Amino acid sequence: MYTLRQYLMTLSDPAGLTRTLGEVEVCRDPAGRMCFSVGNSAVVFRIRHRGRIRSLRGYLRPQRHLREIYGDRLLEKELYLYTSPESGVWVDVVLGDWIEGISLHEAIARAAGLRDRECLKRLAGNFDRLAASLVADDRAHGDLKPENILVTDDGMLHPIDFDAAYLPCFAGQNSPELGTAAYQHPARTAEDFNERLDDYPAALISTALHALSVDPTLWERYGTPDSLLYDPRHIATDEALRETLERFEALGMALPYRIAQQLLAPRPELPDLAPLLAAAVENADRDTGERPSDAPRGMHCTENSGGELQPDALPELFVERGRWGFRTPQRVVVPPLYDNGFDFSEGLAAVLLGRTWHFIDPEGRTRLSCPGCDVVKPFRQGRARIHGNGRWMEIDPQGRVFEI
Repeated sequence: MYTLRQYLMTLSDPAGLTRTLGEVEVCRDPAGRMCFSVGNSAVVFRIRHRGRIRSLRGYLRPQRHLREIYGDRLLEKELYLYTSPESGVWVDVVLGDWIEGISLHEAIARAAGLRDRECLKRLAGNFDRLAASLVADDRAHGDLKPENILVTDDGMLHPIDFDAAYLPCFAGQNSPELGTAAYQHPARTAEDFNERLDDYPAALISTALHALSVDPTLWERYGTPDSLLYDPRHIATDEALRETLERFEALGMALPYRIAQQLLAPRPELPDLAPLLAAAVENADRDTGERPSDAPRGMHCTENSGGELQPDALPELFVERGRWGFRTPQRVVVPPLYDNGFDFSEGLAAVLLGRTWHFIDPEGRTRLSCPGCDVVKPFRQGRARIHGNGRWMEIDPQGRVFEI
């Protein structure tokens, strides 16, 4: 076991204390203080090495699997660490690229404090893209949390601190640590050491970001310095999650709603999460203009054998595992997210999310919401019948309600 003070004493003047690195200089802030960050098991210094700004990671306690995780970036017995003014020991370090940015937790707190919904929406989309890649392969970060994700000036997200990572070569072993409790499923044990480790924290962070993008004031009521909005230990009765699910349902946010429901799963592995995140990324790409510029709104195009764009057929209902979605002969357009639904009529389809009916367009966007309605009918001649509070009414595509 080593201490932060020992690393500070050593690196205050590291000349002659490295085996292969040569000259190393720890960067300092305008007040002259050494630039570093410290966690439970490691301390990371911002250094200048051979004309480049790099990171130097030293360990406060022994770590397993560093060679498998970091490869050539691990320098064994590289730094002579003073354990006292007169003696020391050679320790392992990891040399990496320095990423200039702030933690995702800090970025969330800033944006929520400013009630910047657009910034929070961008963070949510970028996190979903990162999470989709993390949960789709055969490895895992192992301690996924906002403090282990850096946000750079361009808004990109970069995971850091892979000391608890799972790789396929570790199959059958126990996990060296259990991650941070504020982001882990409470049933996780050391035996849960596999490629699914990131499922639960990915679902939790995604849910919190989308919830804050809808209502940044959730941060004032539920955010803390050590967590986001939810407490995994009491997730079944968590008031913030209840409020989040209600908001997603009321707004027709079907993908965030289904991802949020994953937090109630009895086990850390969430097999439905990967396709949900993949669909979220696909929707985000579509909403940023990733369709042919000449495609009519609400229609999808494929190429025929001559290379010409042809509109797909209007999506039709299908059911999978008790939930309803829409597909054409070519592809799934809207994943099976809904509890009930009608086919498209006059460009809109009625769908039930939880207890709330909505009308969506052929791209899956929610266009109309009918809170409090227990019955809806498809559109006919420009209006749809809806029933709520004991009476029938009609609604038009602009959301105007008419008495019958």
